[in-house]
Formats: sequence, C-alpha cells, structure tokens
Amino acid sequence: MKIDYKKCSTIVETLSNYFTTSKNLSIVEYPGEIKFLSNNYFIYMFYSCLLDYGMKSKLYHKNLSNTYSKYPDIFIPGNVIRMDKTKLKDIIVNNIHPRYPNIALKKWITLSEKLQQYNDLVEVLSNIASFKDLTNFISNLNSYGQKTGGLLARIITDSNICNFDEMVESIPIDRHDIEISYLTGVINSKNISENEIKDLSNSYVKTGNELNINPSDIDKYLWAIGNTFCNKKKCITCPLNIHCKRGEFYE
Repeated sequence: MKIDYKKCSTIVETLSNYFTTSKNLSIVEYPGEIKFLSNNYFIYMFYSCLLDYGMKSKLYHKNLSNTYSKYPDIFIPGNVIRMDKTKLKDIIVNNIHPRYPNIALKKWITLSEKLQQYNDLVEVLSNIASFKDLTNFISNLNSYGQKTGGLLARIITDSNICNFDEMVESIPIDRHDIEISYLTGVINSKNISENEIKDLSNSYVKTGNELNINPSDIDKYLWAIGNTFCNKKKCITCPLNIHCKRGEFYE
C-alpha cells in the first residue's frame, strides 16, 4: 500500500472546510438517565465501544441504549460477573444483536472483570497524564481492537477528563474509512494490513497537526462522510465528490 500524503492533506482540508460550522458530529449516544461525565457515563462508554463493529453504528447504539433501559444490571461490572452466563448471553443476543454472539459474551465478561477492579473510574481517568498512558490503559483491558479502542480513546480524550491537554495521537480506522481513503486516492489499495492501517491513521493525524486541525475532528469528519453520503449514495452532494472515484460517475 502507498499513501499519497499530498492527497491526504487535500482531503483533510476539504473536510475541515465543509464541516467547520457543523456541531455534534459523530456524537456517541448514551441513555438520557445517565449524567454526562459521571462514573456511570464512562462505564457505559467502555461497554458502548466494546461491540461497535460489524453492524450499522446508529442501530447498534439505539439497541444498546434500549438494553440499558431494560437491563441496567449488565452495565454494572460486579453484577455481570455474578450473573448466569446463559441469561447474560440471552440479553445481549436478543437486545443488542451483535454479529458474533459468543465473542460478544466473552468480551462483555472480560471487560466486566477488568472494570470491577476500579471503584471510581472518573478518578482513575482523571489521573491519566498522557494520551499514550490512556491508550495503554485501554489496551491492558484486553477487550478492544484498533477501531473500538481508538474510538474509546477519542471519546475519553474529548471529554477532557484526563490530566493532559494533548490531542489524540491516533484515530480509529474502520472499513468505511479505508473505502473513503481508497476512493479519494489517499491509498492505492483497499486490502491493507494492520500495520498499514496504523500508517494510514498516523498520516491523518500528522496532516491534521500540520493543518492545525484536531485529529479527533478528522475522525468525526470521516464518520460523517460515510454515514451522511456514502451509505445513502449521495455522491452528487458529497464534499469529496471531485476527489472520489465513485463520485466521477455522478457528475
């Protein structure tokens, strides 16, 4: 895979210019009964990011919020560990509808066992002194991949709960981001390895820093393009139309 850094810069600048006045891009939803930035909020976000793959994000988060309203106990780590595993799986499968039920159950239990160690997650996060320390903390939970862990790191960083002023140093790259990057010429192949995914993420971050654009915002811009334009085949009105291979057919 080759990365066209000049094209990457062009795409990032185009996205920034288009979304500069937009608010609440890629806001990760959470139940209304949860207080923002509370301990319950962060615990919910850890669970929320855990299975955010393999299905449409909006549908997933709607399912998750509805599950919280009906079965709040599965979002309390200690209760999860004591719960009958068959019952827990039934709740997850019949309400959240993950693509891989057995993996989802295992991840849910593993994360719960890790989170149970912390009485006050807000205090733990507020003492994290660097973005690297944050990503290490998430990695040590043994529950997240590149995409899901990166999303969680971005949500926590954007909340300003941690004891650092750094911007994110990586952004989560999913298949939609890869598709957009390929169609706009940032990369020359859609079949890329884990290391190449990291390189692509680093390129977007580096470009953002050079253009004085928060890399976290770039992540949101890419999400918005996929959700608002690509998924709905609105190529004609997409801000990346003139750069996109697919858009050429809709001029």
